[in-house]
Amino acid sequence: MKTVAGAAGGFAKEFTCLRRGAGFGILAFILLVLLTGEVAWAQESAQSAEGDNGCLVCHGQEYLGSVEVDGAAQDLFVGPEAYEESAHGLLPCASCHIGFTHDNPHQMVTNAEFFAETAREACRNCHADQFEMYQQSYHGELSRGGVAGGVLAPGCTDCHGMHQVQRVDTLEYRQDIQQICGQCHGGRTDTFLDTYHGKAITLGREASATCVDCHGSHFILPTTNPMSTLSEANHLDTCQTCHPDADEGFTSFLVHIQPTSTDAPLIVFAVAIFYISMIVVVFAFGGIHTLLYIYRGLKNGLYFGKGGHH
Repeated sequence: MKTVAGAAGGFAKEFTCLRRGAGFGILAFILLVLLTGEVAWAQESAQSAEGDNGCLVCHGQEYLGSVEVDGAAQDLFVGPEAYEESAHGLLPCASCHIGFTHDNPHQMVTNAEFFAETAREACRNCHADQFEMYQQSYHGELSRGGVAGGVLAPGCTDCHGMHQVQRVDTLEYRQDIQQICGQCHGGRTDTFLDTYHGKAITLGREASATCVDCHGSHFILPTTNPMSTLSEANHLDTCQTCHPDADEGFTSFLVHIQPTSTDAPLIVFAVAIFYISMIVVVFAFGGIHTLLYIYRGLKNGLYFGKGGHH
């Protein structure tokens, strides 16, 4: 009996040792798997960083200079911080620079048309709906050379920027819209800023209308086009987007009018001239009156403590 009990005890001890050894082995195996996975993840992250942000190792240097494309200088410097804070900050460079790879990073852009075409295709890959609206818009028609005698058409990057793409729902972007549109529609910026909408957005009222709220953003059409947001058929609906109680008389509000221009409506021109004339007359009268008052004071010694005659 003692022999059997001793054998059983020895077997139990060996089993316990084996179980502990197996437990340590399993634990070691799990740790090995985790470490291997972490090393692989670190290597993958490093490779990803090298492929995605490796471009900025060179292009993040201000001294890099520029290259000439169709007679125009293209800056090769990209501010790393500005890019990371942009709407595309998490995207690898090759997402937009199609054809540029880690193995072939210096494929040269041969001309501006090639660059514009690849830029449009890059935007289309992620923003297909907006791109289709752009294609059907007046700007899209310009890009195909259909109108305006070959005038260069604004593309996505002209309005949204390239390496510092702003988020369109921010006040900063909304305040910049008139300047963006003003790149091609020069005189319109000043006349917009003369209106309530222009002054309100400049002072920080984010709800105030900008160019895109009235003209549209991607599907912009001439006002003569029946599908335009500012056509005679759609004008009131566009105003009612912000002013639900607006009626037909509301649409008679004149925008982009230079009051002192002879091209302005007669009533607007007349009021502007009358207003300017009144300002000149009032200030002239006030100035002459003030000068005469000062002259009388000097003559009667009112400013030097000599009393004076009344």
